[in-house]
Amino acid sequence: MNDLRNLEPANVFRYFMEISDIPRGSGNTDGMTEYLIEFATSHNFDAVADEVGNVIIYKDASEGYEESPVTILQGHVDMVCAKTPDSTHNFLTDPLDLEVEGDDLYAVGTTLGGDDGIAVAYMLAILDSDEIVHPPLECVFTVDEEIGLKGASHLNTAEMLTGKRLINIDSEKEGVLTAGCAGGIRVDSVVPTKRATIRGVPVLVEISGLKSGHSAEAITKGRINANKMLGRFLYALDRKVAYSLSDVSGGDKDNAIPSLAKAHIIIDEDDLANVKKFTRDFTADVRKEYAGTDDEIKITLDTGHSHKVTVMDQDSQERVIAFLNLIPNGVRHMSAISPGLPQTSTNVGIMRTGTEQFVATSLVRSSLVSERTAVVNRIRLLTEFLGGQILLKDEYPAWEYNEESALRSVMQKTYAEMFGEEAKVEVTHGGLECGIFYGKIDGLDVVSFGPNISDIHTPKEKLSISSAKRMWDFLLKVLEALK
Repeated sequence: MNDLRNLEPANVFRYFMEISDIPRGSGNTDGMTEYLIEFATSHNFDAVADEVGNVIIYKDASEGYEESPVTILQGHVDMVCAKTPDSTHNFLTDPLDLEVEGDDLYAVGTTLGGDDGIAVAYMLAILDSDEIVHPPLECVFTVDEEIGLKGASHLNTAEMLTGKRLINIDSEKEGVLTAGCAGGIRVDSVVPTKRATIRGVPVLVEISGLKSGHSAEAITKGRINANKMLGRFLYALDRKVAYSLSDVSGGDKDNAIPSLAKAHIIIDEDDLANVKKFTRDFTADVRKEYAGTDDEIKITLDTGHSHKVTVMDQDSQERVIAFLNLIPNGVRHMSAISPGLPQTSTNVGIMRTGTEQFVATSLVRSSLVSERTAVVNRIRLLTEFLGGQILLKDEYPAWEYNEESALRSVMQKTYAEMFGEEAKVEVTHGGLECGIFYGKIDGLDVVSFGPNISDIHTPKEKLSISSAKRMWDFLLKVLEALK
C-alpha cells in the first residue's frame, strides 16, 4: 500500500487508509462495526450499534450552532468485492493494496471501495476535528448497502435518529446533487430441472472480456450481459451441433452487469471441430455487433476426455435455454421527463444450476411502481410458463423529487458561491439508501453528493484525489451554512 499521508485532505485519506486495512465486503462488516465503536469510545462520543452492525455516532453542535436543526450525515461501510482474474487477493482477510497514479487513487487488482469508503472517511474526519463548524450531527454508518440496502432497511430510525435533513455521501459525480432515485425489487426465477447420465466429451464454454459495470449507471451503455449472451450462444449452437447441457453459471452480483458466464456441455468427439469453428464465427460476429462497447469479448473452449457425466434431460435443457433467451434484460423504458435517464430497467445479474433446479436473479428498477410491477409480471409469466415460480425479495422504495427542498437550496447556493457555476440537480436510476430513509422519516429533506469515482464495482475503480478535496471543502461549507 502506498503512503497516502501526503494527500489532501490529510485526515480524510488517513482514515481512508485505516478502513482499507479492514475487510469490509458486503456481509463481512463486523470489523468495521467494531472499529467505529472503538473510534467513538476513544473520542468520547455517544454511539450505538444495532443488531446487524449499523453504527450511529452523535456529535454535539459547534459553538453558536447549538440551536441549529440536527443534520444527518450518512454513508455505507460495505464495498463490492471484485478482482481481476489473476488477483490472489482474499477479501475476507487481506487489506486493500492502494496505489496513486497522477490524480487517481485505486487498488491493485481489486475494487477500491471508494464506494462508499469516501463517505466513511469524510465523516470520521469531521468527527475527529475540533475546528470544523457544524450543527448537531448524527453520523450514520450502514452495512450491506450493496446487497439490497439491508442495513438502512433494518435501522430503527424512530428510536435512533432525530434529524429531519440528511446528506448522503454516496454519489460519484462531482457537481451533481442527486435529488431522487428509482425503487427496485429482486426477482428469483426458479425453474425445476431433471437430469440423466450420458457418456461424451465435456467442454467448458466460457464468456469473458466484457466491460460489465453497475446495473444502474451502465445500463444505458449497451454493454453485453454475459448471462444473456451465453443463452444466445447455446441456442445458436444447438441449431448446428447436437450437445447436452450439464450446467450454467454467471455473475455474482445482481446489481452488476455480469462479465463472466460459463456452461458445461457434452458433445460427441467427432463434433469438436464443428464446435470450435462455430465458436470462432460466433465470436467474430458479436465483436462486430458490439464494436466500441464489448469488442474484446472472448469465448473460450476447454475440452476434457470422454467419460460418463450427469446432464439435464432434453426438456430441461430446452427450458433453461429458452429462459435465457426470453428473459427481459436492459432498459425497458427511457424517461421522457428526465432525458437520458432510464425510467425502468432490469438486469439478469446471477444464474446458477443445481441438481434439481435452475435459478436466475434479476434486479428490476423503476421510478414507477406500476411499470416495475409490469416487468415483474413479465418475468413471472415466462418463469411459470416454463414450469417454475418466482420469489420476490429486497424491495426498496423510490425517493421522490422534492421541489421545495431547503437543504438542496443551501447546497446549490454554496456550490455556486464556491465554484462559480451551478450544480446539476439529477435523479438517478440507481437504488439509494436515501429512498429507505425518505420512506421511514416523515418530512425528511435529503440530498446526495460525492466526488468523482469511476468504474465502481469493478477492479478499475478510481477515486479522483483532487475531486475528493474539492467535495470535502464543499461539505464543510455546507455544514457551516446549516446554522
